[in-house]
Amino acid sequence: MLIPLQEKDFDKYIDFAYELALDPARTFYHVYFDGIKTKADFIAKARRTFTRPTEEILLYQEDGAVEGWLYYFYWPEDRYLQLASSSVRRNMAQALEELSGYLAQRYPGCDWMIGFPAENREAAAWAEGAGFRQFDDAQNYSFFFDRYDPVPDDASVERIRLENFEKFQRVHRTIEADMFWNCQRVREKLPEWTAFVAEEDGVAGEILARNLDGGMCEIYALCCEDGNYHENLYRRLLTRFLNEGKRQGAKYLTFFVGTDEEMNRIMPGLGFQLVGRYLGYQKKF
Repeated sequence: MLIPLQEKDFDKYIDFAYELALDPARTFYHVYFDGIKTKADFIAKARRTFTRPTEEILLYQEDGAVEGWLYYFYWPEDRYLQLASSSVRRNMAQALEELSGYLAQRYPGCDWMIGFPAENREAAAWAEGAGFRQFDDAQNYSFFFDRYDPVPDDASVERIRLENFEKFQRVHRTIEADMFWNCQRVREKLPEWTAFVAEEDGVAGEILARNLDGGMCEIYALCCEDGNYHENLYRRLLTRFLNEGKRQGAKYLTFFVGTDEEMNRIMPGLGFQLVGRYLGYQKKF
């Protein structure tokens, strides 16, 4: 049974929810064991649902006991749903099945995205059985700017602004088909983003990162237009971005990297710390 969380019951269940959020086998992204987000962050984000009509927390109840905390948000303009910072202690498949029915009835025609640690095998089995499409399989890394000493900037790595946006578009259009943040959406909100492009041996590459609250940022794309791995070009783009983040006072960085061995081999040497493997699934109601 799903029951909307009432504000008067918030303190009764918040500790239960946070403890579950620290268990990779029971929780969903966004995770709180990444060394960046804190319990205070978890509480503040959950509490805001009472003032935001497009967000809701549902308690999953079984045999009179609360076994799950299901938090989702909805973007009306894009007809998009995402499960976030949710956890289920017992009978996850049943909880997700009830949530799916609830959301399908309330938001017909919407795209629903769920992401979770690879350790959450119950969620993966349910998503595959429920007809979800897997769109991502990646390694999640954290980066801490207070431990980073900048190196001299590479002047050939170019910052993207409106006047040279076509250079970014040249690369980004090769990967944007499955991305929410396509060229058009990035351009419309460019002040919220930090993007660089560079070339090597005639191949162009990009790095795209979003600036979030509290000194947090996240890399959304690091790629080359030919779809191949170019280690030196990637290193140049990453280093230029890390320098810029440090200059702007960023504190933390999250980066989801594909599972290919080549890219993951260079991450520790650049100062990134592995959090774990992320699986992403999507379905249209």
